[in-house]
Amino acid sequence: MPVSKLLRKELQHTADECIDCGKCMTLCRFLAESGSPVSIALKGLASDDDVDNLSIRSYDCSTCGLCSAVCPVAAQPERMFKELRNHAQANGLFKLEQHSPLLKYEKLGRRFPFKGEFIPDGCTTVFFPGCTLPAMHPDSTRITYKILKRNDPLMGLVLNCCSKPSKMLGLKSRHEERLSTLVHHLERKGVKKILTACPNCHVTFKEFNTKLEIVSIYRKLKYLNFTPVRPKLKEVTVHDPCVTRYETEMHKDVRALLKAVGVRVVEMKHNRTKTLCCGEGGATQFYNKIYAKNWSRKRITEAHRTGVPMVTYCAGCVNFLGYNYPTAHVLDILMVKRKGIPKPVAFPFNYLNRLILRFSAR
Repeated sequence: MPVSKLLRKELQHTADECIDCGKCMTLCRFLAESGSPVSIALKGLASDDDVDNLSIRSYDCSTCGLCSAVCPVAAQPERMFKELRNHAQANGLFKLEQHSPLLKYEKLGRRFPFKGEFIPDGCTTVFFPGCTLPAMHPDSTRITYKILKRNDPLMGLVLNCCSKPSKMLGLKSRHEERLSTLVHHLERKGVKKILTACPNCHVTFKEFNTKLEIVSIYRKLKYLNFTPVRPKLKEVTVHDPCVTRYETEMHKDVRALLKAVGVRVVEMKHNRTKTLCCGEGGATQFYNKIYAKNWSRKRITEAHRTGVPMVTYCAGCVNFLGYNYPTAHVLDILMVKRKGIPKPVAFPFNYLNRLILRFSAR
Protein backbone atom coordinates (compact mmCIF):
# COMPACT_ATOMS: atom_id res chain seq x y z
CA MET A 1 0.00 0.00 0.00
CA PRO A 2 1.21 3.58 -0.68
CA VAL A 3 3.08 5.11 2.24
CA SER A 4 2.24 8.71 3.12
CA LYS A 5 4.93 11.38 3.23
CA LEU A 6 4.22 11.91 6.93
CA LEU A 7 4.68 8.24 7.81
CA ARG A 8 7.88 8.03 5.77
CA LYS A 9 9.10 11.16 7.55
CA GLU A 10 8.44 9.61 10.98
CA LEU A 11 10.10 6.34 10.00
CA GLN A 12 13.14 8.22 8.76
CA HIS A 13 13.28 10.41 11.88
CA THR A 14 13.28 7.38 14.17
CA ALA A 15 15.84 5.58 12.00
CA ASP A 16 18.13 8.62 12.03
CA GLU A 17 17.82 9.49 15.71
CA CYS A 18 17.41 6.22 17.67
CA ILE A 19 20.77 4.99 19.01
CA ASP A 20 19.47 1.54 20.00
CA CYS A 21 20.34 2.14 23.66
CA GLY A 22 17.58 -0.20 24.89
CA LYS A 23 16.14 2.13 27.57
CA CYS A 24 12.64 2.03 26.14
CA MET A 25 12.81 -1.73 25.60
CA THR A 26 13.51 -2.40 29.30
CA LEU A 27 10.22 -0.69 30.23
CA CYS A 28 7.92 -1.73 27.38
CA ARG A 29 7.01 -5.34 26.68
CA PHE A 30 5.79 -4.45 23.19
CA LEU A 31 9.22 -3.09 22.22
CA ALA A 32 11.05 -5.84 24.08
CA GLU A 33 9.28 -8.39 21.89
CA SER A 34 9.09 -6.36 18.65
CA GLY A 35 12.57 -4.87 18.56
CA SER A 36 14.12 -1.46 19.09
CA PRO A 37 12.53 1.59 17.45
CA VAL A 38 15.42 1.91 15.00
CA SER A 39 15.10 -1.72 13.88
CA ILE A 40 11.35 -1.23 13.34
CA ALA A 41 11.89 2.01 11.43
CA LEU A 42 14.58 0.53 9.18
CA LYS A 43 12.37 -2.43 8.40
CA GLY A 44 9.58 -0.07 7.39
CA LEU A 45 11.87 2.00 5.19
CA ALA A 46 13.15 -1.10 3.43
CA SER A 47 9.80 -2.35 2.18
CA ASP A 48 6.25 -1.06 1.77
CA ASP A 49 5.01 -4.56 2.55
CA ASP A 50 6.84 -4.40 5.86
CA VAL A 51 5.18 -1.04 6.55
CA ASP A 52 1.81 -2.75 6.13
CA ASN A 53 2.76 -5.49 8.57
CA LEU A 54 4.16 -2.98 11.05
CA SER A 55 0.99 -0.91 10.87
CA ILE A 56 -1.01 -3.92 12.01
CA ARG A 57 1.52 -4.67 14.74
CA SER A 58 1.18 -1.07 15.98
CA TYR A 59 -2.14 -2.01 17.61
CA ASP A 60 -0.11 -3.90 20.22
CA CYS A 61 1.46 -0.56 21.21
CA SER A 62 -0.19 1.44 24.00
CA THR A 63 0.92 4.70 22.31
CA CYS A 64 1.56 5.91 25.86
CA GLY A 65 4.74 7.79 24.92
CA LEU A 66 7.02 6.36 27.60
CA CYS A 67 9.50 5.37 24.88
CA SER A 68 9.79 9.01 23.85
CA ALA A 69 9.96 10.22 27.46
CA VAL A 70 12.96 8.04 28.39
CA CYS A 71 14.75 8.44 25.06
CA PRO A 72 18.10 10.23 25.56
CA VAL A 73 18.19 11.58 22.01
CA ALA A 74 14.56 12.61 21.32
CA ALA A 75 13.89 9.92 18.72
CA GLN A 76 10.16 10.13 19.58
CA PRO A 77 9.17 6.65 18.34
CA GLU A 78 5.64 7.13 19.70
CA ARG A 79 4.88 9.40 16.73
CA MET A 80 5.94 6.63 14.34
CA PHE A 81 3.56 4.13 15.92
CA LYS A 82 0.64 6.57 15.83
CA GLU A 83 1.28 7.28 12.17
CA LEU A 84 1.47 3.53 11.45
CA ARG A 85 -2.07 3.25 12.81
CA ASN A 86 -3.20 6.05 10.51
CA HIS A 87 -1.64 4.11 7.63
CA ALA A 88 -3.49 0.94 8.64
CA GLN A 89 -6.87 2.65 8.60
CA ALA A 90 -6.27 4.79 5.52
CA ASN A 91 -5.51 1.63 3.56
CA GLY A 92 -8.03 -0.73 5.13
CA LEU A 93 -5.35 -3.02 6.54
CA PHE A 94 -6.76 -3.52 10.03
CA LYS A 95 -10.40 -4.05 10.91
CA LEU A 96 -11.56 -2.54 14.18
CA GLU A 97 -14.24 -5.12 14.98
CA GLN A 98 -12.64 -5.91 18.33
CA HIS A 99 -12.65 -2.20 19.16
CA SER A 100 -16.36 -1.77 18.36
CA PRO A 101 -17.39 -1.30 22.04
CA LEU A 102 -15.07 1.70 22.29
CA LEU A 103 -16.21 3.19 18.99
CA LYS A 104 -19.83 2.65 20.02
CA TYR A 105 -19.11 4.47 23.28
CA GLU A 106 -17.76 7.40 21.27
CA LYS A 107 -20.75 7.36 18.95
CA LEU A 108 -23.23 7.41 21.83
CA GLY A 109 -21.37 10.29 23.46
CA ARG A 110 -22.09 12.42 20.40
CA ARG A 111 -25.80 11.64 20.20
CA PHE A 112 -29.02 12.20 22.11
CA PRO A 113 -29.81 11.31 24.86
CA PHE A 114 -26.19 11.39 26.09
CA LYS A 115 -25.24 14.49 24.16
CA GLY A 116 -26.44 17.78 25.60
CA GLU A 117 -25.47 21.38 26.10
CA PHE A 118 -26.54 24.25 28.31
CA ILE A 119 -25.08 27.47 26.94
CA PRO A 120 -26.91 30.55 28.23
CA ASP A 121 -26.93 33.88 26.40
CA GLY A 122 -23.69 35.71 27.06
CA CYS A 123 -21.80 32.52 27.95
CA THR A 124 -18.14 32.55 26.93
CA THR A 125 -16.86 29.64 29.06
CA VAL A 126 -18.14 26.07 29.14
CA PHE A 127 -17.34 23.06 31.31
CA PHE A 128 -16.56 19.98 29.19
CA PRO A 129 -16.35 16.95 31.52
CA GLY A 130 -15.99 14.37 28.73
CA CYS A 131 -17.71 10.99 28.47
CA THR A 132 -16.25 8.84 31.24
CA LEU A 133 -16.18 11.26 34.18
CA PRO A 134 -19.99 11.76 34.24
CA ALA A 135 -20.42 8.00 33.84
CA MET A 136 -18.04 6.96 36.62
CA HIS A 137 -18.18 9.99 38.94
CA PRO A 138 -21.54 11.74 38.45
CA ASP A 139 -21.64 13.34 41.92
CA SER A 140 -18.25 15.01 41.65
CA THR A 141 -19.08 16.12 38.08
CA ARG A 142 -22.33 17.71 39.21
CA ILE A 143 -20.79 19.40 42.25
CA THR A 144 -17.89 20.73 40.18
CA TYR A 145 -20.33 22.29 37.73
CA LYS A 146 -22.32 23.88 40.57
CA ILE A 147 -19.14 25.41 42.00
CA LEU A 148 -18.25 26.79 38.58
CA LYS A 149 -21.72 28.30 38.12
CA ARG A 150 -21.62 29.81 41.59
CA ASN A 151 -18.51 31.71 40.56
CA ASP A 152 -19.74 32.40 37.02
CA PRO A 153 -23.55 32.30 36.58
CA LEU A 154 -23.13 32.28 32.79
CA MET A 155 -20.96 29.13 32.90
CA GLY A 156 -22.14 26.62 30.32
CA LEU A 157 -22.02 22.82 30.27
CA VAL A 158 -21.31 20.71 27.19
CA LEU A 159 -21.86 16.96 27.30
CA ASN A 160 -20.27 15.57 24.18
CA CYS A 161 -17.33 13.47 22.98
CA CYS A 162 -14.01 14.81 21.70
CA SER A 163 -13.67 11.71 19.46
CA LYS A 164 -10.34 10.73 21.00
CA PRO A 165 -11.02 6.99 20.41
CA SER A 166 -11.17 7.53 16.64
CA LYS A 167 -7.94 9.52 16.74
CA MET A 168 -6.23 6.90 18.89
CA LEU A 169 -7.24 4.05 16.59
CA GLY A 170 -5.96 5.71 13.43
CA LEU A 171 -9.27 7.07 12.10
CA LYS A 172 -7.66 10.43 11.54
CA SER A 173 -10.10 11.93 9.02
CA ARG A 174 -13.14 10.87 11.02
CA HIS A 175 -11.69 12.36 14.20
CA GLU A 176 -10.77 15.65 12.56
CA GLU A 177 -14.18 15.99 10.94
CA ARG A 178 -16.06 15.31 14.19
CA LEU A 179 -13.91 17.51 16.39
CA SER A 180 -13.97 20.30 13.83
CA THR A 181 -17.78 20.19 13.80
CA LEU A 182 -17.89 20.41 17.59
CA VAL A 183 -15.34 23.22 17.87
CA HIS A 184 -16.96 25.34 15.16
CA HIS A 185 -20.37 24.84 16.77
CA LEU A 186 -19.04 26.15 20.10
CA GLU A 187 -17.37 29.09 18.38
CA ARG A 188 -20.65 30.04 16.70
CA LYS A 189 -22.30 29.94 20.12
CA GLY A 190 -19.85 32.58 21.34
CA VAL A 191 -17.71 30.24 23.44
CA LYS A 192 -14.15 31.44 23.99
CA LYS A 193 -12.89 29.04 26.65
CA ILE A 194 -13.31 25.33 27.46
CA LEU A 195 -12.68 23.99 30.96
CA THR A 196 -11.73 20.32 30.63
CA ALA A 197 -11.91 17.68 33.35
CA CYS A 198 -10.85 14.73 31.22
CA PRO A 199 -7.11 14.76 30.40
CA ASN A 200 -7.76 13.03 27.09
CA CYS A 201 -10.21 15.75 26.09
CA HIS A 202 -7.78 18.41 27.30
CA VAL A 203 -4.89 17.19 25.15
CA THR A 204 -7.17 16.39 22.19
CA PHE A 205 -8.53 19.93 22.11
CA LYS A 206 -5.05 21.41 22.50
CA GLU A 207 -3.59 19.30 19.69
CA PHE A 208 -6.44 20.35 17.40
CA ASN A 209 -4.95 23.84 17.47
CA THR A 210 -8.28 25.57 18.02
CA LYS A 211 -8.59 29.30 18.71
CA LEU A 212 -10.54 28.39 21.85
CA GLU A 213 -8.65 28.69 25.12
CA ILE A 214 -8.30 25.24 26.69
CA VAL A 215 -7.92 25.27 30.49
CA SER A 216 -7.74 22.30 32.84
CA ILE A 217 -10.36 22.26 35.59
CA TYR A 218 -7.54 21.56 38.03
CA ARG A 219 -5.89 24.86 37.10
CA LYS A 220 -9.26 26.61 37.51
CA LEU A 221 -9.99 25.00 40.89
CA LYS A 222 -6.52 25.83 42.17
CA TYR A 223 -7.34 29.54 42.00
CA LEU A 224 -11.09 29.34 42.60
CA ASN A 225 -12.76 30.32 45.85
CA PHE A 226 -14.53 27.14 46.94
CA THR A 227 -14.66 24.94 50.02
CA PRO A 228 -13.56 21.36 49.36
CA VAL A 229 -14.50 18.48 51.62
CA ARG A 230 -12.01 17.29 54.22
CA PRO A 231 -11.07 13.86 52.89
CA LYS A 232 -10.63 10.77 55.05
CA LEU A 233 -7.46 9.92 53.16
CA LYS A 234 -4.32 11.47 54.58
CA GLU A 235 -1.74 9.92 52.25
CA VAL A 236 -2.03 8.93 48.58
CA THR A 237 0.14 8.28 45.58
CA VAL A 238 -0.70 10.04 42.33
CA HIS A 239 -1.01 8.20 39.04
CA ASP A 240 -0.46 10.69 36.24
CA PRO A 241 -2.38 9.59 33.11
CA CYS A 242 0.04 8.92 30.28
CA VAL A 243 -1.73 11.41 28.03
CA THR A 244 -0.67 14.17 30.47
CA ARG A 245 2.98 13.15 30.23
CA TYR A 246 4.05 16.64 29.15
CA GLU A 247 1.31 18.59 30.98
CA THR A 248 3.67 19.65 33.76
CA GLU A 249 1.36 22.38 35.06
CA MET A 250 -1.46 19.87 35.46
CA HIS A 251 0.86 17.59 37.46
CA LYS A 252 1.58 20.48 39.80
CA ASP A 253 -2.03 21.67 40.04
CA VAL A 254 -3.40 18.26 41.06
CA ARG A 255 -0.77 17.85 43.75
CA ALA A 256 -1.36 21.41 44.99
CA LEU A 257 -5.10 20.73 45.34
CA LEU A 258 -4.42 17.58 47.35
CA LYS A 259 -1.93 19.39 49.57
CA ALA A 260 -4.46 22.17 50.17
CA VAL A 261 -6.90 19.69 51.74
CA GLY A 262 -4.23 18.07 53.91
CA VAL A 263 -3.43 15.04 51.76
CA ARG A 264 0.25 14.07 51.56
CA VAL A 265 1.50 12.68 48.26
CA VAL A 266 3.93 9.74 48.24
CA GLU A 267 5.41 9.54 44.76
CA MET A 268 5.86 6.33 42.80
CA LYS A 269 9.12 5.66 40.97
CA HIS A 270 7.54 6.51 37.61
CA ASN A 271 5.52 9.68 37.81
CA ARG A 272 4.77 12.86 35.88
CA THR A 273 6.74 12.87 32.60
CA LYS A 274 7.87 9.26 33.09
CA THR A 275 4.56 7.91 34.33
CA LEU A 276 3.46 4.38 33.38
CA CYS A 277 0.34 3.59 31.38
CA CYS A 278 -2.59 2.17 33.36
CA GLY A 279 -3.11 -0.40 30.60
CA GLU A 280 -5.95 1.38 28.83
CA GLY A 281 -3.69 3.41 26.54
CA GLY A 282 -3.97 2.82 22.83
CA ALA A 283 -7.05 0.63 23.45
CA THR A 284 -4.58 -2.24 23.48
CA GLN A 285 -6.83 -4.25 25.81
CA PHE A 286 -9.20 -4.89 22.89
CA TYR A 287 -6.44 -6.45 20.78
CA ASN A 288 -3.73 -7.68 23.13
CA LYS A 289 -4.95 -8.14 26.70
CA ILE A 290 -1.59 -9.53 27.79
CA TYR A 291 0.22 -6.28 27.00
CA ALA A 292 -2.52 -4.18 28.60
CA LYS A 293 -2.47 -6.25 31.78
CA ASN A 294 1.30 -6.04 31.88
CA TRP A 295 1.08 -2.25 32.09
CA SER A 296 -1.57 -2.45 34.81
CA ARG A 297 0.55 -4.89 36.80
CA LYS A 298 3.57 -2.57 36.59
CA ARG A 299 1.53 0.41 37.74
CA ILE A 300 -0.14 -1.42 40.62
CA THR A 301 3.17 -2.95 41.73
CA GLU A 302 4.65 0.53 42.12
CA ALA A 303 1.53 1.71 43.96
CA HIS A 304 1.77 -1.25 46.36
CA ARG A 305 5.30 -0.23 47.24
CA THR A 306 4.08 3.15 48.47
CA GLY A 307 1.63 1.48 50.85
CA VAL A 308 -1.08 4.09 50.19
CA PRO A 309 -4.15 4.35 47.92
CA MET A 310 -3.83 5.70 44.42
CA VAL A 311 -5.40 8.93 43.17
CA THR A 312 -5.61 9.95 39.54
CA TYR A 313 -7.38 12.57 37.44
CA CYS A 314 -8.51 10.33 34.60
CA ALA A 315 -11.80 8.47 35.03
CA GLY A 316 -10.64 5.85 32.53
CA CYS A 317 -7.56 5.12 34.65
CA VAL A 318 -9.77 4.76 37.74
CA ASN A 319 -11.92 2.29 35.84
CA PHE A 320 -8.92 0.30 34.62
CA LEU A 321 -7.00 0.19 37.90
CA GLY A 322 -9.74 0.44 40.51
CA TYR A 323 -10.88 -3.17 40.41
CA ASN A 324 -7.44 -4.38 41.51
CA TYR A 325 -6.16 -1.53 43.69
CA PRO A 326 -7.94 1.19 45.70
CA THR A 327 -7.97 4.07 43.21
CA ALA A 328 -9.89 7.33 43.57
CA HIS A 329 -10.53 10.25 41.24
CA VAL A 330 -9.14 13.51 42.56
CA LEU A 331 -12.49 15.29 42.06
CA ASP A 332 -14.13 12.69 44.28
CA ILE A 333 -11.52 13.44 46.93
CA LEU A 334 -12.21 17.18 46.72
CA MET A 335 -15.97 17.23 46.18
CA VAL A 336 -17.66 14.17 47.70
CA LYS A 337 -17.75 12.94 51.30
CA ARG A 338 -16.99 9.23 51.33
CA LYS A 339 -15.98 6.75 54.00
CA GLY A 340 -13.78 4.79 51.62
CA ILE A 341 -12.87 4.35 47.98
CA PRO A 342 -15.68 2.71 46.00
CA LYS A 343 -15.16 0.21 43.23
CA PRO A 344 -15.62 1.54 39.67
CA VAL A 345 -19.18 1.82 38.40
CA ALA A 346 -20.15 -1.16 36.24
CA PHE A 347 -22.34 -1.39 33.13
CA PRO A 348 -25.21 -0.41 32.74
CA PHE A 349 -25.06 2.00 35.69
CA ASN A 350 -22.34 4.06 33.98
CA TYR A 351 -24.73 4.83 31.12
CA LEU A 352 -27.53 5.54 33.60
CA ASN A 353 -25.30 8.03 35.42
CA ARG A 354 -24.71 9.92 32.20
CA LEU A 355 -28.43 10.15 31.53
CA ILE A 356 -29.18 11.35 35.06
CA LEU A 357 -26.55 14.08 34.75
CA ARG A 358 -27.80 15.00 31.29
CA PHE A 359 -31.33 15.68 32.56
CA SER A 360 -30.51 17.14 35.97
CA ALA A 361 -27.51 19.39 35.43
CA ARG A 362 -29.26 22.69 34.62
